[in-house]
Amino acid sequence: MSCQQEKKASSDDVTVMWTSFLSDLEAKDKVAFKQSSDKTIRCYDCLENTPSEVQQMNLLRENDSLWYDKIYEDFIYIPIDSFIANDYDILFNQKFIHMLRENETVISNEDKNGVAFAHILVTTTLPTAFFEGGQHIFSFKKNKNGEWKLNEIGTIP
Repeated sequence: MSCQQEKKASSDDVTVMWTSFLSDLEAKDKVAFKQSSDKTIRCYDCLENTPSEVQQMNLLRENDSLWYDKIYEDFIYIPIDSFIANDYDILFNQKFIHMLRENETVISNEDKNGVAFAHILVTTTLPTAFFEGGQHIFSFKKNKNGEWKLNEIGTIP
């Protein structure tokens, strides 16, 4: 298999995984979501998606000199059961799922120390004359069994 064929096969594999992931979201299938996710999801937005969480994060920043380390070394990694209970319905509403299905999508593959990652970037805020636009990124890690597992949700910028 040539390098180009291998890249296309990998991309096809990721496209199938992403399509299945979106179908599970549309069906609100939290069991399938859990099965397609890692044990934790790195998600900064999950730390501040309710007013009480915003208040907690502000207090942490104001009162703890190690706030940055705590956020990026600990709090940002949301256990999958906690994500499903507290963040899933907030993030994956019907409008957002529609954007993920319909908007421009870029797939980027990465190999880090022998581990395959697929990054799905979806434009969720179009650029304007005053704003560069924004994307959501969904990162999936291929496990030892060859299954893609969601391990990060983020935004750019």
